[in-house]
Amino acid sequence: MTKKKIILLTAACAVVVAAGFVLWKCLAAPTRIAFVNYQAITLGQISKANDNSFVKIEELPAEELDKAGKYDMVMVNGMGLRITDEQRQALSQAADAGTPVLTSAATNPDNQINSVDSVDYEYLKQYLTGGHGNYRNMLRYVRRFIDGKKLFAPIPGDPLPAASSLLYYPSEEDELNFNSVAEYEAWLRKEGKWREGAPRIILTGQMGVPDSLVKRLEATGNMVYPAAMPQTLINKGHADSIHASAMINMAHGRMGDEVTDWLRNRNIPLFSTVNANRDYKEWMADKMGMNGGFLSQSIVTPEIDGAIRPFTLFAHFTGRDGLPGVEAIPDRLTDFVATVNNYISLQRKDNKNKKVAIFYFKGPGQSSMVAEGMDVAPSLYNLLVKMKEAGYTVTGLPSSASGLEQMIKERGRIFNGYATGAMEEFVKTSGPQIVGKGDYDKWRKAALSEKMSAQVDSVDGAFPGHGLSDGRGNLALARLDFGNVVLIPQPAAGLGDDDFKMVHGTDAAPPHQYVGAYLWARYGFKADALVHFGAHGSLEFTPRKQVALGSEDWPDRLVGTLPHVYVYSTSNVGEAMTAKRRSYAWIVNYLTPPFMESNVRGIYKDLSDVIAAYNKAPGDAAAARVKALTLKLGIHRELRIDSLKPFTADDIARIESFAEELANEKITGALYVMGVPYAPNYIQSTLKAMTVDPIAYSLQKLHGGDLNAWRTRAIALVESNAAIDDAAICNLAGITQAQLDSARNILHETDGSRDMLSRMMVMGAMMPPEKQQPLKIADRKAPKKKHSMIPGMSPEKALAMARKMGADEASLKKMESAMKAKKAGARHGKSKAPQGPAYSKQQLERALAVGEVEHALTNIAKYRDGLVTSPAAELASILNALSGGFITPTPGGDPVLNPGVLPTGRNMFAVNAEETPSLAAWEKGKELADNTLEMYRKAHGDSLPRKVSYTLWSSEFIETEGATIAQVLYMLGVEPVRDSFGRVTDLRLIPSAELGRPRVDVVVQTSGQLRDLAASRLFLISRAVKMAAEAKDDKYPNFVAEGVVASEKHLVDKGVSPKEAREMSTSRVFGGVNGNYGTGIQAMVEAGDRWESDKEIAETYLNNMGASYGSEEDWEQTRQYAFEAALTRTDVVVQPRQSNTWGALSLDHVYEFMGGMDMAVRNVTGKDPDAYLSDYRNRSHAKMQEVKEAIGIESRTTILNPTYIKEKMKGGAADAAAVSDVVKNTYGWNVMKPDVIDDELWNDIYDTYVADKNRLGVREHFKDVNPAAVQEMTAVMMETARKGMWHASPEQLRELAKLHTETVKETGAACSGFVCDNAKLRDFISSKVDGRTASEYNKEVAEVRAENASGAGDGMVMKREEMNPTETVTNHINGIIVGAVVLLLLIGLALLVRRRKKNIA
Repeated sequence: MTKKKIILLTAACAVVVAAGFVLWKCLAAPTRIAFVNYQAITLGQISKANDNSFVKIEELPAEELDKAGKYDMVMVNGMGLRITDEQRQALSQAADAGTPVLTSAATNPDNQINSVDSVDYEYLKQYLTGGHGNYRNMLRYVRRFIDGKKLFAPIPGDPLPAASSLLYYPSEEDELNFNSVAEYEAWLRKEGKWREGAPRIILTGQMGVPDSLVKRLEATGNMVYPAAMPQTLINKGHADSIHASAMINMAHGRMGDEVTDWLRNRNIPLFSTVNANRDYKEWMADKMGMNGGFLSQSIVTPEIDGAIRPFTLFAHFTGRDGLPGVEAIPDRLTDFVATVNNYISLQRKDNKNKKVAIFYFKGPGQSSMVAEGMDVAPSLYNLLVKMKEAGYTVTGLPSSASGLEQMIKERGRIFNGYATGAMEEFVKTSGPQIVGKGDYDKWRKAALSEKMSAQVDSVDGAFPGHGLSDGRGNLALARLDFGNVVLIPQPAAGLGDDDFKMVHGTDAAPPHQYVGAYLWARYGFKADALVHFGAHGSLEFTPRKQVALGSEDWPDRLVGTLPHVYVYSTSNVGEAMTAKRRSYAWIVNYLTPPFMESNVRGIYKDLSDVIAAYNKAPGDAAAARVKALTLKLGIHRELRIDSLKPFTADDIARIESFAEELANEKITGALYVMGVPYAPNYIQSTLKAMTVDPIAYSLQKLHGGDLNAWRTRAIALVESNAAIDDAAICNLAGITQAQLDSARNILHETDGSRDMLSRMMVMGAMMPPEKQQPLKIADRKAPKKKHSMIPGMSPEKALAMARKMGADEASLKKMESAMKAKKAGARHGKSKAPQGPAYSKQQLERALAVGEVEHALTNIAKYRDGLVTSPAAELASILNALSGGFITPTPGGDPVLNPGVLPTGRNMFAVNAEETPSLAAWEKGKELADNTLEMYRKAHGDSLPRKVSYTLWSSEFIETEGATIAQVLYMLGVEPVRDSFGRVTDLRLIPSAELGRPRVDVVVQTSGQLRDLAASRLFLISRAVKMAAEAKDDKYPNFVAEGVVASEKHLVDKGVSPKEAREMSTSRVFGGVNGNYGTGIQAMVEAGDRWESDKEIAETYLNNMGASYGSEEDWEQTRQYAFEAALTRTDVVVQPRQSNTWGALSLDHVYEFMGGMDMAVRNVTGKDPDAYLSDYRNRSHAKMQEVKEAIGIESRTTILNPTYIKEKMKGGAADAAAVSDVVKNTYGWNVMKPDVIDDELWNDIYDTYVADKNRLGVREHFKDVNPAAVQEMTAVMMETARKGMWHASPEQLRELAKLHTETVKETGAACSGFVCDNAKLRDFISSKVDGRTASEYNKEVAEVRAENASGAGDGMVMKREEMNPTETVTNHINGIIVGAVVLLLLIGLALLVRRRKKNIA
């Protein structure tokens, strides 16, 4: 063949190949369809419907929208789509360039990007209504008509109208649909699925796949009624004919108040399954579990409906086509169904046959039982009596609460690790439950994975470990057996002596004793239900995921499938949420102790009189009289007023405010006893505490004048029991009816967006499917032009859609405002933060004041009734839970701050973190941030703090809706940006000129509970820090930018590489390492014989709280020096205080977190920072307060106040223990921030409780009701003196030592850490008594400790390598191995060198 022919033939082949390629591309090539923001459930259904190998489905992440032009079709789910302007532009460019783009259900009009022809749009819209057939035909339609392929492109079928059925049954093809319960039940009978008398379960929700769940429920004896729209099922009365035993919601958002009311009225429990919404393996490995908007919609908002058991049942699994699909997790499906069946069993089982295991929490040794604000022994006794009356088999119950308390002291004790002698004696004499290795191993195999069992062995050694045992290789469990009810003291969840770590979490597995107690309750005792009695125990703080738990997480495994009831203080809503979500608990909240006036006004009357005289006629003589009385009372110390200088007008104003606060301080009396109503006088005093201040402060805001005069009017009105109508409100508030109506309208509109998305979803679910003319493929007309960009949805159309979905007018106005602001921002190239309807600050403040007056007045009768009925309601709710009923949902919190918590006995829920900080919280936060700066200016010569440290706590976050986070943002000069649904989704940098001051740097430490609740808000803070640091428009100094530079320098100076130092320099959000819930330093602080310098404590604190929580990428990452660098330049430490039930002295966690931060800052910077409390307790008058001043107020109105002491003396052991705890916390403050505690306070404590200066008989009373408290108090005071923090007189020390040793001799060593685990303190006490007394005292302690036994190590300073006991045990072994290897290497190296020397020679 000639060369020419070869060339021609080659060219012809090339043309044929090219033509073939063109024909292939045009007629037959695969159609690539990208799906953006589609839920895996929907994408999985579409994937399963695809029967054409020439249609390729791919998931396109939002961050890869620049690749949209490479696809033959892009389908976008606009619901909740959050994309940047750059990503939106990339999608628009692809649409403009001819790529067919279809966006459906856009909640943001800017995302309504479409380029398909209107003809195709209508067909695709009908296919997208769902169903196997519709999805299959949609893919065929795209290939044939939009991509234009002719080969392997069957003609699609007609779109099928959306089913509007009442019930359905899942099927591999399209679901079977039924229009009535009767029709569905007839089908069940026909298919052989009908079971007469079987439990009936309503299944609803869209975030799971129902097929496997239905199949498993049916296989275990239930009949399932799947309902697409439960609201319709209830509205039309169909639900009542089902006679359901339970409802399961595959939840995403709320179902609404109508569903909640129906469930409550029918007493039907609601379960919520959780979709992990990510790949199964990825979720299992994740320490967080879930966060952000999906957490809100899957767990938080369903709780408002009353949902329990947020159980992760579904996850993503990769299909054959590589796409994620949603499936039930097999082992968890089995457990979930067993759980539901166990709850239903409670409905059907006779009470006399039910077995209930009740766990209570108590300290070690002779310490009393503990529950926040509750006297446990009589409360628990009342529950047992109520259970017996309800038919439960309760046998052997003593005749009184004191008898029960004595039994618990004898047979239900907990021991510290060092009390080996006491443990041996207890096992011999108290008849504990013995658990053998065979049973224990069998139970472990049933409940735990092999990995988890191995973790327990690593931590605690071979069974039975380090806890109680019978000496013969068996575990011994303390418990009290009352027939079918057993009481179990909760064992320590960790080893060592770090009590706080044991209670609040650690990364290590719990020991055998802890695991054994729960497994025995489940498998040995065979409990039908589990109860944790009182806030709080430790189960909810065991490892590992923070929410959306899996089968490798300890709470999930220890609770197992048991129904779980947790009795929790209403004032501790933050930790209750941890218990609810991590231990699957029904929460039953209980009342706080009653509130009362401090009655100290008389003590300070003379001071008030001379201040009043000064105000009338200021002058040096009048000021001198004020000064003289102030010095006599010692108030100048708490206010840090220089006693050597004349008092200024500002000084006297502060003294007046201090005295007024003392007079009006709300204190609590004796601990609350569940089942016992407050006495009438306490109901009245609590009612005043709830209503008087909101009324008085609001009236003062409206009209000015004297606050006390308004208080007097408010008190008279509360006491009058008069009927309240609009006329009474207008009369008291001094306003017209029109002004009252105006205030109501303003409040309604500003509150209109609260959880707007959930409410619109509820309304949307209740709407019938839109009726549309079914389209026919045969009628389709080909488009006349190629695909190009179609303008997005107009604001008017978006509002019309929202109106159609059921949004109210307030919500619509909010949405319109947001869109206008966004449009304006887009024009100017910047984002503006919409803040609701355009009312002036004065209008809003006036409306809020009127609203407060109206709300307080109109609810007086309701609050009174709530206080009266709550005690009985609490017990009734526990019994109802044990019968498998529904517990009504409620917000939580201190009833003074949030009266809506009444009546108690309800199931608490939290705020939606995505909506925080709320509008009200933002205003409050700004005000308090300004107050902080003003306080600092006054104290420091008009200078500003460079950096402020904030502590974030969960209960404050919930009750104030994020006010402290608002403070953080405003300090930085950044404000929240809300979307049209009221969610805070973005931030705006406040221009420097608008801010009017320097940007102040921040550092944040978060509690573990807040971290679990609101991770997305921590990410928001990190973004705000970076925005503020990069701000270029600053008219004033930028302390944030300066702080970042300082942090970077500090890190480089410490040896960190410049690259790493730069990355770490903006880290500002920190918390407990290993997912811990606390700081882990309390036991170290209290073990004064094991540290000499506060530097040791500070180093431990920096280590233990040094994990970063500022982003998902760095979550829980610990990098050396990062926390230390973040603390540089810190001038102020701020701690929130939102509850009237505790203060800086009465709650140990305040000195732990705030004091710990203060000490850490002091050790890093060499400067003692100012310490302020953000006081939110009065919602009408939030303020900042210096911590020394707050301690002064608290001590004078509580532990030094005869009225308070008398109230405590009406209680029992727990009330005495509460006073002892205050003394211990005073010591804690003395260690952490010495300048807030002085000798005078210790002298006052000594005079009150040892010398009994008020002649109340308090010393003998405490010895009688709780000698352990006396031992603790005296030991703490002696240790304070021994450490040189209190300069006690020799006489005081002798008397303390005498009282301490005398009480130990009379009642035995109580053996808290102070009493039995501080050798230097024991020597110090011995040195203050005679030799014989000292010998007897030491003998008593030695018997408890069994000194001849091997003692426990100090287990205190939890350096990073010691944080995980698993690692500690392993490291001892590894250390030996490594040492041996190193030794062998050195010997080998020596021999080698020697041989080489020989060779050289």
